[in-house]
Amino acid sequence: MKKHLLQLLVCLMMLLHGAAGVCATFNDRLWEKYAEIRLPEAGGNGSLVAMPLDIYRLEDMNANTPFADLRVVTSRKEEIPWQIVSKRPDTRQEVVELRMSNLSLTANGDTWAEFLVDAKGAAVNAVQIITPDTSYIRQVEVLGSRDGNAWQTLRKDGVIFDLEKGEKLKNDRISVPETTFPHLAIRIANSGKSPLKITGVRLFRLRNSAGEVSMIPAKTGQPEFDDSKKESSVVVRMDRIFPVDRLVLSTGETNFQRSVTVEAKNSKGVWAPVAEGVIYSFDSPDLHSSQLFIAMPGIAAREFRLVFRNHDSPPLTISNVSGEGYRRILVFKTSPDRRLFLFWGNPSAENPQYDLAGAVTPEAVDKLPVAVLGEERENPSFAGDKARMPFSERYRFLLYGVVVVAIAGLLLLQYRVFRRLPVNDTKPES
Repeated sequence: MKKHLLQLLVCLMMLLHGAAGVCATFNDRLWEKYAEIRLPEAGGNGSLVAMPLDIYRLEDMNANTPFADLRVVTSRKEEIPWQIVSKRPDTRQEVVELRMSNLSLTANGDTWAEFLVDAKGAAVNAVQIITPDTSYIRQVEVLGSRDGNAWQTLRKDGVIFDLEKGEKLKNDRISVPETTFPHLAIRIANSGKSPLKITGVRLFRLRNSAGEVSMIPAKTGQPEFDDSKKESSVVVRMDRIFPVDRLVLSTGETNFQRSVTVEAKNSKGVWAPVAEGVIYSFDSPDLHSSQLFIAMPGIAAREFRLVFRNHDSPPLTISNVSGEGYRRILVFKTSPDRRLFLFWGNPSAENPQYDLAGAVTPEAVDKLPVAVLGEERENPSFAGDKARMPFSERYRFLLYGVVVVAIAGLLLLQYRVFRRLPVNDTKPES
């Protein structure tokens, strides 16, 4: 009995070892499409290369998580680690120290604040005005001087505001052309209103990278209205399925403010929130400012629904909605003496975890050799959606049969063991 049990354990270990070897190989039967990757001549074996992901080449992505189904595979079906770099805009902020030298009111009631930049030759391109006051709109002029006497206007049409109209809106920063003036000043036009209580001023040097954006056209459906909730909504159908980082709205209306919730359908086909924000457009003697976009967390979907909270205001007329997706770059290693292929089209694929993730910055990716994706092809080895189902779902009745046979075998083994047990027929002594 022990001999047979040992043989069974050895066979089981051999099967597990073989299964591990199979799992380490890429199973192309689960992916619908592929294309060969044309590597640059400059890229040596094991070096990194970059390949832009074209919105029109990889359209209609169906992975639950964007790009989770991408697999870089060698001609021997070996997976190659990769990383996706997003060319999103980036702002780096450097605080410039200052000393306040004058905070007073002018003869006509404007607030005047004057300060000296501590570091000689320090560059400044943004000013923040700090106040505990709320519910205000003020025009601001920013000035610079070499000696603190002769002042030159750097920006005349700056605006700071704090508004509470259902949703809070606030702007306390003013951008200016980059300047190295040692003396800076602000003039806040109070226009007969009570002066703001200024508790501080901060100077910054902002370094912005513009990023790279792909436009995603969309078609806007007919608006729907829910008077009981004081809401209106519109469904937007994207021309391409690609991760959306911003939804940009167009309207001819001005002097409005709306809170907007963006929804996408979940796995059950029900609309669910994925982002929210505030859009506004003001054009008045005191304020000229607008924001007509909603930031998105890189959601890829065919349709989005925008829900506007109107409160007691009439619904907005939205003339157009379009998407913006930051450009994505696929970075991966080359493989010695092997052709490389990109596979995609597997909704059930999970995001792989590679050691390359986060190793390449957006700045460094521009220095890498560039690879090109070849012609898209249908995968002849694709086994259909049924092959993506778990083993227990595909061979349910076979597993039931194996369980029944196993139970029957165990019962038979137990019966045979009981039969071999010695029976003690001696009677107990009296």
